[in-house]
Amino acid sequence: MKNEFFAEVLGGLSTAVIWVDSDRKIQYMNVAASELFQLGESRAIGKEWRYLLPNLDVELVNNSQQKVTVHEYAIETPGFERIRVSCRITPYQLNQKKGWLIELYDNERHHRIIEEDERWHQYEAGNLLVKTLAHEVKNPLAGILGATQLLQKRHQGEQKELAFLDVISKEVIRLKNLVDRMLGPGSSATKEPHNIHLVIRHILQVIAGEKPDNVAIKLDYDPSIPEITMDFDAMVQAMMNLVKNGIQAMRNTGGFLTIRTRVEHKFTLGSKTYPLVAVISIKDEGEGIPENVFDSIFYPMVTSKKEGTGLGLPVSQNVLRQHGGLIVAESEPGRTVFSVYLPINLQENNNEH
Repeated sequence: MKNEFFAEVLGGLSTAVIWVDSDRKIQYMNVAASELFQLGESRAIGKEWRYLLPNLDVELVNNSQQKVTVHEYAIETPGFERIRVSCRITPYQLNQKKGWLIELYDNERHHRIIEEDERWHQYEAGNLLVKTLAHEVKNPLAGILGATQLLQKRHQGEQKELAFLDVISKEVIRLKNLVDRMLGPGSSATKEPHNIHLVIRHILQVIAGEKPDNVAIKLDYDPSIPEITMDFDAMVQAMMNLVKNGIQAMRNTGGFLTIRTRVEHKFTLGSKTYPLVAVISIKDEGEGIPENVFDSIFYPMVTSKKEGTGLGLPVSQNVLRQHGGLIVAESEPGRTVFSVYLPINLQENNNEH
């Protein structure tokens, strides 16, 4: 059944497509469907259609020409992830053989991406204000630190005075570091091809000493992801914020921090469609993000943690935007996922080499 039509049209769609023959057996599924179900086509061909869509409240009737659409149908993947989709079933004849074309739309994910992209334009206004204030504060801080260091040299041997000056110096440095984090990474850094898994490995090595014993790291990698052009240090900073947040969320309860990497084909971020996008998901099993702050978590100074500054997520989102990507969050008690979408530019990588 695999002919030129399947290979060139259905195979290239970002929509998951399955063709079922008149005996209700699966005869074709495109790449998007394989990715959605996390199942190779060879394992599905010849199986009864409910092998992929159990409990779908639809009957395939041979004489019916009616198109059927089912909203809010939940697919459970082999990794026990529940994905809500819209399902459209259309009677469809192929090569003089009757059957049905089944299309599946992961509306939930795309809605979240569109919402986050729209929110980003609101975040930018808040970021601009915070960065303007931070920039204005940075110069006086540098002057205070310089004057303090001069006074420390003049009062060498005077322990009481030096103790006070040391307090001033440490607090100024702390405020300077805070301002630097508010300003975020610069956009002029050199970007080079790097393996995203090396970024993750570096982060896990750095945080190994502060990870509590009741938190375990689970890695689920797609080794086929090509190198991505990025500012390595900035990406480490962005991803480390997400990893640390996940670990901190489970500090009391414990659990698994799962880091998963995959590739999406012909994926749209905002208004632009990319041939390939890497998706890095960081999932924790903590108590979740409170509803009253969830919609504002990427705004500067918004945090649900007592010890938090509310700068980690805005900085991470800013890094991803500088790379053409986006961070999307979803949260409920026991399951919080931050998904990093990062475009892969194969042509740019080839030019580098």
